[in-house]
Amino acid sequence: MEKIIEQVTAWEFFKKMPQEISGFTLINELMTCGSQYRIFTYNNQQARRSFTGLYDEATKDFLVRVVIGLTEYCDISFFTPDLAAFEKVLTERMEKVLQQLAVFDPASVCTQITGKKVLEWPYATKLPEQVAGFTLFITPEKPIKALNGSYVIIDYSDFSAESNLTVNYNIFRDEFFSEIRLKRVPIMTTAFDAKTLPELEIRLNDNLSQTLENIRLKLAE
Repeated sequence: MEKIIEQVTAWEFFKKMPQEISGFTLINELMTCGSQYRIFTYNNQQARRSFTGLYDEATKDFLVRVVIGLTEYCDISFFTPDLAAFEKVLTERMEKVLQQLAVFDPASVCTQITGKKVLEWPYATKLPEQVAGFTLFITPEKPIKALNGSYVIIDYSDFSAESNLTVNYNIFRDEFFSEIRLKRVPIMTTAFDAKTLPELEIRLNDNLSQTLENIRLKLAE
C-alpha cells in the first residue's frame, strides 16, 4: 500500500483535477479505510450522489464506487491494475459518467428497459411522494443502473434512518423484484415480484403502504 500512496501523492493527473464537474465538487481524500485507499470523491450533496476513485489492496485494483442515495456499486468499467491505466479510463469516461449522474439521459438505459416501457409507465404519476416518512427518491421515468444487470426504478428512502425500499428490474431474468434496507442491512422481500408492469402495479397497490409502514415499525423497535 505504501508504494501506491507514494504514486498517488506524486500523480500529476490528480493534482490537476478540476474542482467542479457538472455540479459535483472535488474532495481530496487521501485516506486509508481498511484495505482500501480513498483517493478522491466528486460529491453532489444535494442530489445525494458521489463518485469515488480508490485503490483496493485486497484485489490490487484501482476502481470507482458510485453512490446514489442508499444505493452504491463499483463501476466495472473503471477497474484497472495500475495508476496509468486508471488515469486513461478516468480521462475517457469520468466526465461523461458525472454528467449522467447529474442529468438523466434516456439514451443511457438499455433496450430491455425501454422495451418494457418503464420510462413512460403511466402508473408512475400515481406514486405518492411520501409514505410513512419515506420519500420517493427514484422514479420509473429516471431509473438508475445498479449491479448485475439491475436497474432501480422506484426508491422510497428515509436517509436519516439509512433505510429504504427499492423496486428493481433485472434485464437478465426479465423480472421486477424488490429489496429493503433496514439501517443499511439488506432484506429481501417477494412482495413486489412481477414479470410485467401491470403485475407490478397490482403488487404496489396491494403492498406499498403496508411494507413501508412495517419498515417504520421495525425502525422504532
